Amino acid sequence: MRKRAWTLIAAAGLVLAAGTGTYALMSDGEVIVSSVCTPPATTPEYVAAYAPSVVIGTVTGPTRYIPDTGDPSTGVQVATLTVERTLKGSAQGDIDLRQAVSRTAQGTYTTAEPLYQPLATGQRYAVAVLDRTEDGDRWVWGAERAPESRIDQRWSAAVAAKAVLPTATCDDTRTITSTPKP
Repeated sequence: MRKRAWTLIAAAGLVLAAGTGTYALMSDGEVIVSSVCTPPATTPEYVAAYAPSVVIGTVTGPTRYIPDTGDPSTGVQVATLTVERTLKGSAQGDIDLRQAVSRTAQGTYTTAEPLYQPLATGQRYAVAVLDRTEDGDRWVWGAERAPESRIDQRWSAAVAAKAVLPTATCDDTRTITSTPKP
């Protein structure tokens, strides 16, 4: 190639690089990379080990549902639980709990995990509670219906086991790029 062709290619590359750099510096677009890293929640021992509070109680207040703005079939259920027995932590009395749920066509709630059962008014549960969230709310980390003392004993043993959690898995990495402002 001739010297003039190389000069034109180099100039075009320089203009392209400068334009890309200027756009990246001047735009308000941002790239966020996040990863959901959660400890396992497959056994009561793991659920109890992660949660700062574990209680046995009855859902006494009516539950209410706050739909997700992007998908009304998913959302947050808010319920009041009257604590009968504290197995771990200091939760007592009536506590308001939030729980991520999916809503069925029949208007009931469902979850995908056996140790994350939707709270229902009038039912008794063993509940692992996350009470140190940024927004100050208490969230259900795990819940299992506890109509009989056998479940109480199961969760008491789970707390006493003081399980060592395996390394959390990060299997949901997402990259979100916002549109730059004009």
